[in-house]
Amino acid sequence: MTNSVVLPCYNPEVLLNVYSDEFSDLARNAHEAHLLGPWLIARAAESEGAEVTWFSRAIFLATLNDVQVLFWDVRANEAAVGAKIATHKLFTHRFLDRANVPKPRYSVVYSAQGAVKFAAKVGGAVVVKPIKGTRGRGVAIGLKSAKEIATAYDQAKSSIGVLVEEQVIGTEYRFFVLGDEVLSVLGKTPAHVLGDGSLSVSELVDAKNELRALNPRLMTSLIPKDDVVEQNLAKQGLAWDSIPAEGREVVLRHEANISMGADTFDATDDVPDIAKQAAIKAVAAIPGLDWAGVDVIVDTSTESAPAAYIIEVNTGPGIGGHHFPMRGMPRDLATPLWRRAYEKQKALNTTFSIAPLHALLPELCQLLVSVEGKVQGVGFRKWLRREAAALNVQGWARNRQDGTVQAVLKGDRVKVEQLLGKLHFGPKAASVAKVSVASHSRSFAHAGFKILKTR
Repeated sequence: MTNSVVLPCYNPEVLLNVYSDEFSDLARNAHEAHLLGPWLIARAAESEGAEVTWFSRAIFLATLNDVQVLFWDVRANEAAVGAKIATHKLFTHRFLDRANVPKPRYSVVYSAQGAVKFAAKVGGAVVVKPIKGTRGRGVAIGLKSAKEIATAYDQAKSSIGVLVEEQVIGTEYRFFVLGDEVLSVLGKTPAHVLGDGSLSVSELVDAKNELRALNPRLMTSLIPKDDVVEQNLAKQGLAWDSIPAEGREVVLRHEANISMGADTFDATDDVPDIAKQAAIKAVAAIPGLDWAGVDVIVDTSTESAPAAYIIEVNTGPGIGGHHFPMRGMPRDLATPLWRRAYEKQKALNTTFSIAPLHALLPELCQLLVSVEGKVQGVGFRKWLRREAAALNVQGWARNRQDGTVQAVLKGDRVKVEQLLGKLHFGPKAASVAKVSVASHSRSFAHAGFKILKTR
């Protein structure tokens, strides 16, 4: 359930969804223990009577009517081959080529000079990407100069080459395709703010991030205040303390990447049919893939018919964004994903023991830790909670009356050891003098990482 609020640094005619219902509260809190996508599917399964058993933040078993469905992130029974192809951008391009799917021109290059040469052939801006990867890591867009292209190549290079694509112009959307149907389309616009004549750029970003922090999907994807934004501000004659005139749009980033602060809006009923058909055709082109998220750029600027270009096919479709758009109608994708996986497993009429799964999971350990030094009043416990969540380590932390911080860390032994290494440094304001470690066998009732009261 949503209602709307006017965002102060936006056009007052643009309303944003406010997620204030109980389900949204649960989704916000779920981040500590689980990834949002798997959690949404698990909730959908439970709402239809399934019993859910969690093995990690992203792995769970749902059992209904003696049918067992194992989810690893948001995928269950889908063919591993199709999912693997979709993570390899060159393989994806080649399968899309075979199916005559519309997409940008591309080339695989093995040197910065090769990337510059292809850009000259295209005659416009290009995009540089690692051949393998997800979530936009290592992707650079809008590259025109030889220096920009060479720098991007160095950041993306690997032994299997670098992908260079023609940059097409239009609005970027994430289509969710299930079988031969588009269930949802999420629009994305690069991170930006609108001036109000009184707040600085930094204050406008803070105000926008405060509202993003209330969105169950965007709360972990705030607009970063980094060098990239600073460089983009400088190109517009601005700095962090500049006060943009009322109504002036300030571009913070150029890529429409949610993790980098892009806005999201539901566009399911607004995109042209040609784009939906292209997305369906792209998923069908990948062997064994029956659903995926498809990034599509739609160009409606010409007087002729709109054009659609497939940019990527994703097996990690980010269903949380469709459930919780900044604007427009939320779309439930978890329920159809659960039902499809359940029906496929039911048709197979097979069950399995969860014992082998336990054998595949990382070796677990549980430790009791005591940290001495300047560790209270410096945000140590909140820092530890963030670091633990990033490493999928569960447990708790609390201040002790003797001035120390005590914590229990439980998880994959390698991850716990990584976190122990970080404990010797702590957050910037802390000064760690000593870290003591002991084994710990007492269980705790909660999932995730909690901050407990002082004792």
